[in-house]
Amino acid sequence: MSGPRHRIRACQRGMLMLQSLVALALFSVGALSVLMLSVSAMRQAAEAHYRTAASVLAVQMASQIRLGSRDSATLAAITAASGYDVFREAAARALPGTTAYPPLVTADGAGRFVITVRWQQPGDTSVHQYAALTRITE
Repeated sequence: MSGPRHRIRACQRGMLMLQSLVALALFSVGALSVLMLSVSAMRQAAEAHYRTAASVLAVQMASQIRLGSRDSATLAAITAASGYDVFREAAARALPGTTAYPPLVTADGAGRFVITVRWQQPGDTSVHQYAALTRITE
């Protein structure tokens, strides 16, 4: 009974275990790749959400500037630290990290206003910003 058949079985002993380990390793690499892709997609979706919220806030502030009174005292108060408290509070509700990086409204003498909204995503070290320019003409 120790003929060629017995030698073939002896050579194949453990092959099923080896094939199973290779299949498990391949499946694990594939599952890990899908998981990493999913995490990346979630991060990109959060960044898009925050950027959209920042653009909506900037457009709302630009609309308030355009629709408000155009006398120089009112326009100067917009760029003062207390002139846009509602805007800062809305930014703090919509975006993370705006308390450390508050939004800014700056103006030049030609009636141009630059609205800058800054935020820092949780777990991110970089500060993101969205800037909008609006101009008031007489």
